Parts: sequence; structure tokens; C-alpha cells
Amino acid sequence: MPKVIDHDEYREELLSQCLELFAREGYGALSMRKIADALDVSTGTLYHYFSSKEDLFHQLVEVITCQDLFDAETALKDAETLDARIDALLRFIEERESSFLNQVFIWMDYYRNITPEAEPGPREALIEYEEGIARLLGTEDPEIARFILVMMNGLVIQRYLDGGRTSLEGQSALIRDFLIQRKAKGSL
Repeated sequence: MPKVIDHDEYREELLSQCLELFAREGYGALSMRKIADALDVSTGTLYHYFSSKEDLFHQLVEVITCQDLFDAETALKDAETLDARIDALLRFIEERESSFLNQVFIWMDYYRNITPEAEPGPREALIEYEEGIARLLGTEDPEIARFILVMMNGLVIQRYLDGGRTSLEGQSALIRDFLIQRKAKGSL
């Protein structure tokens, strides 16, 4: 009897293996052949699920974004106050620091290797992250959500560059203080 394959599940399985691959090798260094070899599948199988490396990359970004936001919502579900939501969000960032750093590496390499007329790629994901952060923190101000996203990305990059010398706890306290002051002023 032939093996029954859940194509959506298999596509997601392939994508889940690609995050580490893109982070390790870089977007520019990978071809569909190299990806197929690394995943131990044929290029035909890869092309069955993804029309191109760009398509694979865009789907990878979409899956990562959805999973990150789902997991963040789960991590913050019991946090009732702004203070508690901020603490839970920053703990979530700390727990996922290496994953977020890999995403930054991948996105930077992607932008370094695309032509100006190429699709924007992860830029849509940034908007989804901003909207998710706004929802999680209960703010309608998109600039606050963008600020948090910028701080998250900057924090993981800084910690990578300085070998972890920058304290997550210290930076978290500064972000929390800033947001609480904004809330007190009625601008959160």
C-alpha cells in the first residue's frame, strides 16, 4: 500500500529544517540543490513544495512569524497588567534569543543578496510582529509596537556583538520603565 503523505505537514517539516540551514549557510550561499542536499530530499521534491528559493524563504518567514506570535500570545496569556505583560514578553524574548538572532542573520543576508526589484520578503513579517506586539501590550500606537520590535532586534544583536555583556534584565527594566511612563501619560 502506498504511503499517505500529509503535504501541508511535510512542507512545514521541510521549512522547520531550513531555519538553521539558512542561519548557518546564509541565504546567498544556498541554492535549491544545496537546500535539497542538506534536507536529504530530491530537488524535484523541493520544487514540488516551493517554486523557488525565494518562495521557500518567504514561506519560512511566514511560518516563523506565525509561530513566534502564537507562542508569545501563549506566554502572555495569564499576564493581566501592563507590567506583567512586559515582563512576560521580555522573558519570551530571552527564551528565544538564539532563534531571534538567527532570524536577524537570515534577514540581513537575504537583503544583502536580493536585487532592488525583488519582493520585499520579510518586511511584511515586521508589520505582523508590530501588530502582534501592539495586541499583546494592549496599545493602539503603532510607534510603541515598532519601538519594542526595534529594541528586541537591537538587544539580541548587541548581546551577540558584546558576548552577552549587555544585561537582558537591565535593558528590560529600561523598556518597562519607558512603557509605564508612556502609559501614565496616556500615550500607550
